[in-house]
Amino acid sequence: MLAASSVLVLRAASYKYPGRDAWALRSVDLTVRAGSLTAVIGPNGAGKSTLLAVATGAVAPEEGAALCWDRPATSWPRKQLARRLAVVGQEEPPPGLPMTVRSYVELGRTPHVGRWRSLGDDDKRIVEASVETASLRELAGRPAVNLSGGERQRARLARALAQSPRALALDEPSAHLDFGHALWVFEKLAGLAAEGLAVLCVTHDLNLASRFADSVLLLSEGETAALGTAAEVLREDVLRRAYGCAVAVSDLGELGRAVVAGSGDPAAPGIVSRAPTNDV
Repeated sequence: MLAASSVLVLRAASYKYPGRDAWALRSVDLTVRAGSLTAVIGPNGAGKSTLLAVATGAVAPEEGAALCWDRPATSWPRKQLARRLAVVGQEEPPPGLPMTVRSYVELGRTPHVGRWRSLGDDDKRIVEASVETASLRELAGRPAVNLSGGERQRARLARALAQSPRALALDEPSAHLDFGHALWVFEKLAGLAAEGLAVLCVTHDLNLASRFADSVLLLSEGETAALGTAAEVLREDVLRRAYGCAVAVSDLGELGRAVVAGSGDPAAPGIVSRAPTNDV
């Protein structure tokens, strides 16, 4: 029996893309709980996006299990699942129809009101709150197709929040964002987790994962290389094996662990720099 706080669960989950011999994901266990931020890290091709697809029911595991609220993820009717789980994908195309940013965010209410029904007063309040949370008020009337890459990321987050989800899954939410805005995104995600959401986030930014994630899963070649707290996972020996390069890690207390790659030669010494701070 799952604990009440368990939201997204993988049990020895494995997945292989059609026509390929190698496993993209192999026997991975993971539990994402309400009120926590779980970060998934690893080198390119490690299986991070595949894990997100399996965990959210976009594809079914070939072996093992992927559960959403104690139910196989792919068994959920998509509309019902979308009322509970919001997914922000990587490199989603911009809106194809001319619409404002606010109209784009309103799409997040579709699982609740249907595609062609008008929004009620409660729906409109949720949309405005989502726009405000994503700091998009000044852009709300702008055509969504004219947004920069970073602004589009914030609009996607606002659209996801407009779904009023209980869980949020994101693939590289800080892509295209500068240092300050990337920090802002992770602060928002950590705040949402503190309010009770279950947050699953794929990211390449080890420093932000270290500072804000409650738990970290490191994938390498589709398998679990390490799982635990940032202090347990973001260790020089573990990261060197997974990334194949020299790594230096420095513990900066409340600022997390600063992780810096030094050389393509795993035996070479790394360098140390400061982790992200609020002074941006």
